[in-house]
Amino acid sequence: MRFNRILPAMLIALSATLLQSCLKDQEDIFDEPTSLRVQEVLDNTKKVLTSSDNGWVFEYYPDRNIKYGGYIYTVKFDDAQATVGCELAPGVFETSLYKMKGDNGPTLTFDSYNTLMHFFSTPSSGHYEAYDGDFEFAIMDVTDNVIKLRGKRTGNIMYMRRLEGDAAQYIDAVAAMSDNMFLTSASGTVGSAAVEVGIDLDVRYMAIAWGEGEDQYDGNYFLPTPTGIRFMSPVTVGDATVEELVYDPDNMVYSGTDSKGNAVSLAGTLPATYTKFEEYAGEFTIYFNPGGDPSTVDVTLVPDKANNRYLIKGLNDNYDVVATFKKSLGVLEICSQQVAVDDSNGQLIWFCAWGINPATGSGSITWDETAGMYIIKDPETPGAYEFTSNGYAELGYPPNSFAAYYFTGTVGGQPRGQAARKWRVNGGDGYQMTYIETMVKK
Repeated sequence: MRFNRILPAMLIALSATLLQSCLKDQEDIFDEPTSLRVQEVLDNTKKVLTSSDNGWVFEYYPDRNIKYGGYIYTVKFDDAQATVGCELAPGVFETSLYKMKGDNGPTLTFDSYNTLMHFFSTPSSGHYEAYDGDFEFAIMDVTDNVIKLRGKRTGNIMYMRRLEGDAAQYIDAVAAMSDNMFLTSASGTVGSAAVEVGIDLDVRYMAIAWGEGEDQYDGNYFLPTPTGIRFMSPVTVGDATVEELVYDPDNMVYSGTDSKGNAVSLAGTLPATYTKFEEYAGEFTIYFNPGGDPSTVDVTLVPDKANNRYLIKGLNDNYDVVATFKKSLGVLEICSQQVAVDDSNGQLIWFCAWGINPATGSGSITWDETAGMYIIKDPETPGAYEFTSNGYAELGYPPNSFAAYYFTGTVGGQPRGQAARKWRVNGGDGYQMTYIETMVKK
């Protein structure tokens, strides 16, 4: 399918275009604002924000390259505080201060720390640069039911829409919809046009192609709604646009109408290898080193749904290995990662991807955190999963093994050597897991 080459190129090109156009909007609307005009906008915006009994749905897009897609918040304002909910934490609401101020134009800022509102802008051990999120927003346009904002950091255009129902119920419905979206490709019609669809669920992006021409496609980032998805901006198909779609998870069908009233119907099926997040939980035996003395190690996969990952317990008694869930593929991915620090000497302990050429028995180890292996369902054998390279191509041979190595001080240069016995992999010959083949559920 041509989405294999179209989708990545569209993601790169669109992110750059969005940033440029957003910045231009701000220049056009707020060119040399007077203090009086700014104050009038601030006063009116606050009046509208506090007028909604149920608050607002906030369609939030972190990262200036939009590489995570969009996320749903709810925000209810009183005179000084905002109560925030988010699809990432259904049932959790947190109240903090907000402020309306003039800052090169009228601005809404969430200026006291809020775990939910500041999630995408707060660094963590796993994301030391955070997720490039905003908590200060230029006010672009205000009506009774829709408020248009621009992120001060990213330049991304975002919207607040008046919430008509209960915030908790809205968040629950959005989270449930997101959890039940598995479709990664589809086909169907937009009006009379036959179309093909590619969906990247990890970045929340949908591309639609029609006809045979290389320019007959369009796509955009989206976020979930209680009934389906809404695009960051409308997608153009032929001479009409599509703004939002309803999704039927039971039948895996997207439907709706385009801007000219034509019906939209997009349907697909999942590949036989697709595995849903919850299916990976449980106890397994991993089989490796089939060319030498076959080795096994028993592990338990523990879900960490909030962080979209599993903790693999049992590879070593002193640390867990993280496997990230790739929703667009329906697989788990293990990549090179730091797993511990040796308190006795300050050494950094890494679980490193390793590509070994079976013909020569030699290969290279890397601490590149994009190098690793997928764990993919074997549709022919119930409960069995195969290990395969994730496509990393810088080793000379695709990753097919892992090794426990140590580094002194910081990661860099050549690996310092095999990790001490305390940090080695259970089973096999210690620090190595060579030629990992399968994982079978107990």
